[in-house]
Amino acid sequence: MDISLVTDILNTGVTGFAFLMLYLGFKLTSNVQAKIFEHKPGDFKSIEMYREWKGLIASQLTNTRYFLAFSLLFFAGGLFLLLYQAENRITVETSPEKLPFSPRVFFQSKPMDLSNDNSLLVKDGQNIRVSYDEPVAKIQALNALLEHQKNLAKALMIEKASRSDDVGF
Repeated sequence: MDISLVTDILNTGVTGFAFLMLYLGFKLTSNVQAKIFEHKPGDFKSIEMYREWKGLIASQLTNTRYFLAFSLLFFAGGLFLLLYQAENRITVETSPEKLPFSPRVFFQSKPMDLSNDNSLLVKDGQNIRVSYDEPVAKIQALNALLEHQKNLAKALMIEKASRSDDVGF
């Protein structure tokens, strides 16, 4: 088994760890069975040696079965945790409702279209990012235009005042 495959499986969390435990238990059971099938009853010098070997093999198989049962229980618990993650509904509302521009909402780094019900169903550990880049850029552009208009109005007032007959009074 490739080590990168093991790390990928372990990155899935409890379920991946339990899967690896089940795999190891299967390999252990296969190895024990291979060792059992290597020996024939006629290979032993005495009946006592055969009984001792048989007892060792029986206890080894029992231990392997306990390990597999524990791994299977762990695996089922991991699957249950994956399925039972709590879900939360998040509603995104903007005020006023009719804006020429609205914030962009990203769910798990993908842009979302919230035009229909403005709500998202999320699980624990998922991320939501609300980006106000477009509205902020438009507000900054409008503020710059407003400042420019104020400067033009001030310059126009000064020019009109300097042409007036009442200059100097």
